[in-house]
Amino acid sequence: MKRLFLIFSIFLLFCTGCEQKDKPNIIFNSDPITMDTIMYPKKVFAEGQRIYYLFFTPKKINSEFIRVQVFKAGDTINRGGYTIYWTNDYRVMKQNMYYYYNNFTIHQKGRYVMQVFSIDNLGKPLAYNEFFIR
Repeated sequence: MKRLFLIFSIFLLFCTGCEQKDKPNIIFNSDPITMDTIMYPKKVFAEGQRIYYLFFTPKKINSEFIRVQVFKAGDTINRGGYTIYWTNDYRVMKQNMYYYYNNFTIHQKGRYVMQVFSIDNLGKPLAYNEFFIR
């Protein structure tokens, strides 16, 4: 039931004015992604606050795994202006070939970017989006 709800929500998001309907995207929220919260994504979070995210794509994910990476970006960071905060690989289940959702927590203020890659092509992200910890 929960999966059906998420698929319907993604479809609704595509049909109700998403600017880039043909591109994968990542949305964030401080509450679990539901029919009520999917239409009101957030980008600013408090330190230690749980961040829920939904990665979705209009094309089927053909890879068995995706890599989700979060890095901190800023002018005062050495190594090109960013540092990798964490990276995890997740199995894409057959019933979830168009989306992946999960949550995480960050305890440092700053500007962050989340990227999602197909494990078959780690050179080009499928989608990325930024958020802020204040």
